[in-house]
Amino acid sequence: MYKSKLDALLPRCFEMYEYMSEHIDLLRELEPVPEIKHRLAFQSGILSFEHGLSALKLIQDGFLSSGFALMRPQYESLIRGFWLMFADNTTWLAKLSSAGQVKADEFKKLETPMLGDMLKALDKSEAPAHILTQLHEFRTINNTPLNSFTHSGLLALIGNGNGYEPKMMYDAIRNCNAVAAINMQMLSNLTGYDEAMEPISDLHHQFVDCLPIHHA
Repeated sequence: MYKSKLDALLPRCFEMYEYMSEHIDLLRELEPVPEIKHRLAFQSGILSFEHGLSALKLIQDGFLSSGFALMRPQYESLIRGFWLMFADNTTWLAKLSSAGQVKADEFKKLETPMLGDMLKALDKSEAPAHILTQLHEFRTINNTPLNSFTHSGLLALIGNGNGYEPKMMYDAIRNCNAVAAINMQMLSNLTGYDEAMEPISDLHHQFVDCLPIHHA
């Protein structure tokens, strides 16, 4: 059953990404509000979009483990975008302002916090609670397998040799499509224009078959 559902899902995902790509083109014309933290958050969202689309292309071409490995940076780029938007990162931004004076071997000083620390900071921020709930749920469900794929762990090694169950692939793709949909909401918010959010509602209605049930 899931083999046929997966075969139907993949082309629909590419249609969804084409829709999102066209919306991003419009957002680029509007531009994010002119603060460095918001511009960096916007770029982080663009990275998340690129990782998600690249994951789908690799999966479609049969490079399943490599495709799954990109789902973690897709998610982390989204978290980083929200962290830049909402968390107290004044100290980090101050370090960034001196980046031109930092030597190549000192760039680690400019790295943003680890994923868990960014989520903790967001929990203390004014980030939308319903969005944070979804982001935490995604990590709870997917953190262990995505770590395995990203770091060539046991799950990736076994799956790469024996293949992956269609249901696992189907669920993973839909969960990451939810990350992509949240990312589009973040990117739209960053422009500061209310009308930029209108296509997001249409996205959820047009591509309900690509998203987890709670997005229906």
